[in-house]
Amino acid sequence: MKRLLVRLAAVLLLTVAVVWPTSPAQAQAAQDFEAGVAAAKAGSLPQAIDLFTKAIDAGTLNDGDLARVHNNRGATYRRLGNIDAAIRDFSRAIKLRPKYFRAYVNRGAAYGDAGKFKDAEEDYAEAAKLRPQDMTTFMERAKTRAQSGRLDTAILDMNEVLRVQPRNREALVLRGKYYRSQGDYKRALGDFSLAIDLKGSEADYFTERGLTQAYLEDYPAALSDMNMAVNLGAGDPENFYYRGLVHGALGNHVSAIEDYSRAIALKPGYLAALYARALAALGAGNAKMARADALKVLELDPAHGGAARVIKTLEEPPVR
Repeated sequence: MKRLLVRLAAVLLLTVAVVWPTSPAQAQAAQDFEAGVAAAKAGSLPQAIDLFTKAIDAGTLNDGDLARVHNNRGATYRRLGNIDAAIRDFSRAIKLRPKYFRAYVNRGAAYGDAGKFKDAEEDYAEAAKLRPQDMTTFMERAKTRAQSGRLDTAILDMNEVLRVQPRNREALVLRGKYYRSQGDYKRALGDFSLAIDLKGSEADYFTERGLTQAYLEDYPAALSDMNMAVNLGAGDPENFYYRGLVHGALGNHVSAIEDYSRAIALKPGYLAALYARALAALGAGNAKMARADALKVLELDPAHGGAARVIKTLEEPPVR
């Protein structure tokens, strides 16, 4: 379910900029930078880091171009989860180019990842001053505010984005998720449905709406959405996992087991699916599978209380 946001984030954070070489050495640095951008877009993140570093270490780029390279390397470090390194690169980019809008937005997002929400707000405020009409600031600030638990203000940011860009599907999906987190399922359904109406071929949109239907205990509607999600994203283990949960809620233990098994086949060691399959197997009377899955869960997570309870249930003598 996270893959759509990851894909959108990659597009947001990596800025392609033309570096115009004036010497052979600068030409090589420019080539390394462009190759780094391509590698990052292709998901080859360590290779991208190496190429960006090579471009930086060449010492031939002017301050503006060097700022772009630091910004892109920072974005790549963030995708790798190295938040401190990302913040250092974004800060260097801002020092080289004090009015670098994208670097302020990116550093704000990285500060949010680090839990430094005050610093994040300051960077977003600076970005908004530099480009008041750019909705990127509102999008990223909403995500950071949601991280800090400030869903009301995150929704306000999404409202502004949708006022300016009413067909922005990412904003609709994000606002729907924030509404759902607040327990406002009807508004969440409205946003997910509108996103589907705008582009009905995204598996994630159906997954999100299906989960919301499940929260409302409208399991037939949830199953319909999960079926669409599976049809559109058959290679995603999460789609099978979530459909399995809906089957389980409907009491269809055999169908649930089939979906959990497909999820595990696509993602070996999928802890949540293994535990859910243990419960479904217990419901279906398949003690052997329930025990095997519960033991596997405990092997992966010895402190898993749910799996321990499954084993305890199986070891209790039947009530006569």
